[in-house]
Amino acid sequence: MKPQKILTAALLACFFQTASAADIKTVDSVAAVAGDSVITMRQFEQAVAQARRLPAAQRPPENELRQQVLAQLINQSLIVQAGKRRGLAATQAEVDEAVAHAAAEQKISVDQLYARAAKDGLSKAALRRQTADALVAQKVQQQAILQNARVSEAEVDAALARAQQQGVAIPEGEAPRQYRAQHILIKAEKENAVAAAEAVINKIRVQAEKGRDFGELARQYSQDGSAAQGGDLGWFGDGMMVPEFESAVQKLKKGQVSRPVRTQFGWHLIKLNDVREVGTPEERRRNTIRQYIMQQKAEQAAGQLLQQLHESTYVDVRIK
Repeated sequence: MKPQKILTAALLACFFQTASAADIKTVDSVAAVAGDSVITMRQFEQAVAQARRLPAAQRPPENELRQQVLAQLINQSLIVQAGKRRGLAATQAEVDEAVAHAAAEQKISVDQLYARAAKDGLSKAALRRQTADALVAQKVQQQAILQNARVSEAEVDAALARAQQQGVAIPEGEAPRQYRAQHILIKAEKENAVAAAEAVINKIRVQAEKGRDFGELARQYSQDGSAAQGGDLGWFGDGMMVPEFESAVQKLKKGQVSRPVRTQFGWHLIKLNDVREVGTPEERRRNTIRQYIMQQKAEQAAGQLLQQLHESTYVDVRIK
């Protein structure tokens, strides 16, 4: 893994972990302004202290590390603000789950996690706010990736053809389970739209239960880009959809339509059409290529999101 990616992961973890008090300089001057948010020197030094905990072999030189830390804090702030403008939020249950997960990773209780944060001057409420912000940022990034990282069979065919022309051997990946499904999405990205969207999806579900063709319903009602294809999502594997969607798909039988499923995008109806184990050498090579293209698209989508935010938002770095 490249130092930049390792550092990014460490900074995201900083939302759930606190540096030791000895590592933090108690100052309140401004390190940077990002939109309507201020990054203080205390926040900056805390994040730098966290990044220094990486193994020496994985850390960039000190000056570069500090620059990368500040850049990541600015990016995180811009993404969180974008999420809040879109009406995205983290529920108390989501924050509880994230805090519990962070405590479990550190092999301490939730109360001990709060106590450790308090020793470093971070109150329980502040830690929960930071956790909620991290979750909002994650939702924004998931939206960008899911909207731009779908991979068609034609793209896989083209990539395999290029690899063959160049004499590149494609390794066989593992044999994961894949699903072929259709869905109908009624958007409800803002909290005040959730109830209305739920009412609409329930009416559509009644029509599906009465035997109306699911594809026709998707073309008529779905607000997702797959509507023109009757809601067809193609083949996808575990880890490619948001958790709520993936969990619902895994519980369905072939031909079954789900109950309404709420995700950060809104309300979904999902119909599972087929399940397969990608077991032949050719299918496993195709899956390797598909995962690679998806990762490339995800990185590109994340980069474009940040570029757009930087171009449309005031950013002022106060330190060198």
